[in-house]
Amino acid sequence: MATFNAPDLYSKSRHMGGYGNTTVVYGSVTPTAGAVGDIYRSVIIPAGTDVTDVDIVNDDLDTNVSPTIACKVGYAPLNAADGPAAVDDYFAAAGKTFLNTAGRTSLAFQPVKFEKPVFLTITLSAAAATFAAGKVTAIVKGDAAGIK
Repeated sequence: MATFNAPDLYSKSRHMGGYGNTTVVYGSVTPTAGAVGDIYRSVIIPAGTDVTDVDIVNDDLDTNVSPTIACKVGYAPLNAADGPAAVDDYFAAAGKTFLNTAGRTSLAFQPVKFEKPVFLTITLSAAAATFAAGKVTAIVKGDAAGIK
């Protein structure tokens, strides 16, 4: 099992400006493997963000059609001691196969607010039959409500 981070994961600037509360954060990771349990972390969701939308834009990471690469999408705290508890399938349950075809996928979930920063995690629940390196980008949109 391996973890792959976006190169700018810790250094990307965070915006909470005076022209409204809408916030968009995004990041890309280019994994080099597609085994069960691999975790792709492309973006940090800032503390105080009320997340309303998550889109995944990806290249085709599995050039074979059967069996196909599958995943779930959730979140994990930057610091486990600070919380919140990780939920690895909050944004999408296990078995999603969108990484098998290049494209953009909008995920359906109940909005959630994070009081502490979290990683958006894509965890593979089925391995790629024929892995092909490519980019996976997460786009997170919501309201920069601020922390308590």
